[in-house]
Amino acid sequence: MGVQIPPAPKPLQWLRRVGKGGEGALTLANIYLTSHILKIRMEKRWKILIGIIVICFLSLLAVGIYFIIGELVNINKLPIIGGKILVIPIKGEITMEGCSGNIFTGIPRCVKVGDIKEKLKYAESNNEIKAIILDINSPGGGVTASRELMKAVKKTKKPIVARIGEVGTSGAYYVASAADKIVAYKDSITGSIGVIMTLQHYYGLYEKLGINVTVIKAGKSKDIGSPYRPIKDEEKEELKSMVDKIYHDFVSDVAENRNLSYSYVENISDGSIYLGTDAKKLHLIDEIGNMDKAIEIAKKLGKIEGEPDIIKVVPRKRGIFDIFGFNSNFINWIERWGV
Repeated sequence: MGVQIPPAPKPLQWLRRVGKGGEGALTLANIYLTSHILKIRMEKRWKILIGIIVICFLSLLAVGIYFIIGELVNINKLPIIGGKILVIPIKGEITMEGCSGNIFTGIPRCVKVGDIKEKLKYAESNNEIKAIILDINSPGGGVTASRELMKAVKKTKKPIVARIGEVGTSGAYYVASAADKIVAYKDSITGSIGVIMTLQHYYGLYEKLGINVTVIKAGKSKDIGSPYRPIKDEEKEELKSMVDKIYHDFVSDVAENRNLSYSYVENISDGSIYLGTDAKKLHLIDEIGNMDKAIEIAKKLGKIEGEPDIIKVVPRKRGIFDIFGFNSNFINWIERWGV
């Protein structure tokens, strides 16, 4: 319920009554002035409120347009003209499905294998691109994702140089090993050739809390690794066998990619991490240097004459569509229609 303001008397009527004098004239004058003051204040408040609403709307519209443009301008769709060396970033965890970006920057916190494979294929099909640099700063990722990306790098016919930044370990090194050359800083952290499987158990805590879990299964190993009961010795052996097979493939692939013997790589593949200087001594990398060194090597491998053109792939920002969960379908629909 709002405050009801009595209508102001007409000017002539007000003048006649004021002219008669007395308290009535004073009261009437107060009512008239008060009503108009309130009216002016209300009008100002409404103008301020409307101004704030308009500013907020325009701000949201600008942010929305920014994110939409960020979604639609996909590096995969942009033509690369006159490029000689393509730099592809591999930042964060290596995954098969990808992940959402930072809500403020929109930059993904992981790399999707499919995205990198598309860029490698694009580089293969573009005659202007003579060499590729993988700009790696990643602790690794899942077994399947790392192996798939490693195979894609190995399959690429154009020269590839892997440049390791601060970190290039485990699955990330797995990927780098398939490159023609590897460059790292002297204090880059690399190596960590090994496989790990972690199981968590809650049964001790559940017992203390008085929580019982009933498992009904068909197949003795169906609940292997269950957190609700102690793991059996034979189950440990079964899981260890799986880990050993993955480890064998890891070591075997690195040995083949780096042109080293299996026994040599196995001897240094106990999960240890190495600084760049030590990794070079162990033949896990080829050169110590920065991006300029990687470009120099890529130029030589690509047989590029003169100063090369460097094309850097910028990770596609994930914005407002990702936040609300309907980004992929909407953007894919737009891309199919050639926008």
